[in-house]
Amino acid sequence: MRAGPAMLDTTQELLGGNRRLLEASYAQIAWSWRLLNPWCGISGGSADDALDEVEGALYHHVRARLQRHTLPPAPKVVFAGRATVHRVCVICGRRIRPGSIQHESVAMDGRKDWSHTLCLRVWVDATVGLAFPTRSERQ
Repeated sequence: MRAGPAMLDTTQELLGGNRRLLEASYAQIAWSWRLLNPWCGISGGSADDALDEVEGALYHHVRARLQRHTLPPAPKVVFAGRATVHRVCVICGRRIRPGSIQHESVAMDGRKDWSHTLCLRVWVDATVGLAFPTRSERQ
């Protein structure tokens, strides 16, 4: 039995889609490793280099979530204070421990979200970056 051109085209499209999904999965796994262990994959780097690496990975993750609309744009008003109970960060999904600084935002629909300081800063930066495209994106 011979495959027709339509079947070959469909198969190629499916393979391409699977490759894209696999690459996205690998990127998310690598991001998770870096988030859990900021020293992962860094050889000879200083603590500042490791933090920059984690922040960069977090920025790309947040930007991708904003583009997929799985994360709303950053809030315009945020309340900061010491956490008294365990909360989960809306950005990274890790716990915000009691005693650490938490940032509370209230969405237009009344939903409350909490975030770490670094996560909030990256969220705001990514939101602003998507609102104002860079010169290379405009051309």
